[in-house]
Amino acid sequence: MRILGIETATRAASVAVISDGKILAESYRESPQSFSETLMPQVEEIIKISGAFENLDALAVSIGPGSFTGLRIGLATAKALAYAWGIKIIGVPTLTAMSYNFPKAKVVPMIDAQKNRAYHQLFDDSLSLTDLEIEPIDELVAELGKVDGEIFLCGDVLHKIKVPLPTNVRLAPPNLRMPRASAVAICAEELGRFDNVMNLEPLYVRRSEAEVLWEKRHGLPSAQ
Repeated sequence: MRILGIETATRAASVAVISDGKILAESYRESPQSFSETLMPQVEEIIKISGAFENLDALAVSIGPGSFTGLRIGLATAKALAYAWGIKIIGVPTLTAMSYNFPKAKVVPMIDAQKNRAYHQLFDDSLSLTDLEIEPIDELVAELGKVDGEIFLCGDVLHKIKVPLPTNVRLAPPNLRMPRASAVAICAEELGRFDNVMNLEPLYVRRSEAEVLWEKRHGLPSAQ
C-alpha cells in the first residue's frame, strides 16, 4: 500500500511517501514561514520525487498532541487532499508514531505542552505501557528512574530538561528525536484501519492558550 504521510505537530513540517513499509521519499523542513505557506509545496515536491500520485492508496496524518496551529493546518490539508483525490485517510497519534523509531526498546516521546510541561507516554517496542499524560518535564524525568530497563527520551523538549538523567535514561540520537512523516505513514499502515474524512479531529488533550486567555479577559471560569 502506498501512503502519503503528513506531520506538523511541532516546529517542523515533514512529508513522506512509503510503499509497503519502504520509504520512497521524505522531506523534513523547519522554516520561519507558516505551514500554510510551506506544506503544500512540500507535498508537491515529495509526490513528484516519489512518482506516486496516481498510485496513492491512503493519506496518513499526525493528529497530536502538539502545536494547535500546526495540527490544524496539517489535518485541514490532509482532509482536503484525501477528499479531492478520493483516497482513504488515517489519523495517527503523534507519540505513537514517534515510538516507531525505537523497535525493541522502551521510549518516552515528549511533546511541548508549554509552561515547562510535556505530553508524554511510555512505549515498549511501540506498544503503549501508559496512557497519554501531561506532566512537568523534570518531574517526569526523575520518575523514569524508577522504571525497569533502559529508556530513550525523544521529542522537542529535551533541551528543557534541567535535572540529571537517571542512570537508566538516555537521550535519543538527534536524528531520531523529532516526529517524522515516514513514521506516521508506517504506523498508519500497521494500524490497519481508516477514518472518516469528515469526522477526523486533532488530539488536542488540552485547550489552546488563546482559548484560556480569551476566557480570562472576559471574566469566565477556566476549565483547563
